[in-house]
Amino acid sequence: MITFFSILLLSICLLLTLSYLKKWFKPIEILLLFMFTSYFCQNMFYTISSPYKRLAVVTEHFPFWTVRLQYGIVFAVTLLWVLAAYRSQLSFNKKLAITFSWILFGVLMEKIFLLCGVLESKTKSWYPSLDMFFEMLVILIAVYFMNLLHHILKREQVI
Repeated sequence: MITFFSILLLSICLLLTLSYLKKWFKPIEILLLFMFTSYFCQNMFYTISSPYKRLAVVTEHFPFWTVRLQYGIVFAVTLLWVLAAYRSQLSFNKKLAITFSWILFGVLMEKIFLLCGVLESKTKSWYPSLDMFFEMLVILIAVYFMNLLHHILKREQVI
């Protein structure tokens, strides 16, 4: 229950930071990117992890909503900040450091959720290298979608 309220508080704080993204994105981009990253992060977890019993959510209400908030808001908003870094004038090394920090954050959160009992693993061991690979894939697809969306919105004269 403490984990749920911690993630809820973190989610609210992160949602409040969305207005600061206007430096790099137009409001319509923020909305569409948030919807995409939220949907994509949640589906990546549920599609890859859950069916294979590698990681599963404990069947109680608080763990269920904790994981929903984590993948639907916390990962999505922090991924928006990673995308903002890619839009900024930061050096390649700083962008790389931010990218790997997001990946490390994702792996650490899953480990914490395993230790807290929010997630459970029905296999003999949990392989964080798989999570790292899928999180890299999420970033690559999110960067591609960000560029594609910007191009489409510009072409349609929305921005």
